[in-house]
Amino acid sequence: MRARRLLGFCALGALAASLGCNTSKTMYRWGGYDQALYDHYKNPQQRDEFVAKLGGIISEAEKTGGVVPPGCYAEYGWALYEEGRTAEAVVYFEKESKLWPESRPLMEKLIRNASRAKAPAPAPPTAAVPASAPREARK
Repeated sequence: MRARRLLGFCALGALAASLGCNTSKTMYRWGGYDQALYDHYKNPQQRDEFVAKLGGIISEAEKTGGVVPPGCYAEYGWALYEEGRTAEAVVYFEKESKLWPESRPLMEKLIRNASRAKAPAPAPPTAAVPASAPREARK
């Protein structure tokens, strides 16, 4: 009887130990997306780091076969759209729409708006400065 009880406790202990060491696989490849988004909302002036982080999260998830978290493609596409890179933005809006069908109505509107957007105008040429102008004016 005592041996049975000891065997039962050992089995229970082994089961608890194996469950406690179980590393659960998450559904998405988050890669710090939630923290990056939070940091961006708190400090929008650090936009370049945020966009770089999104690009890294997406490329890492695609490289390892993980699922990009909901909203990540759309957020990255929006960042590209704001930079005037509308063709690239449309690609990411389409990826978001395909992976997350519930986002399709919004993504279709963003795709339509990006398709209508004109390419950013080139910067106006700087006025020519005569060679006889003082050195400060030529800079």
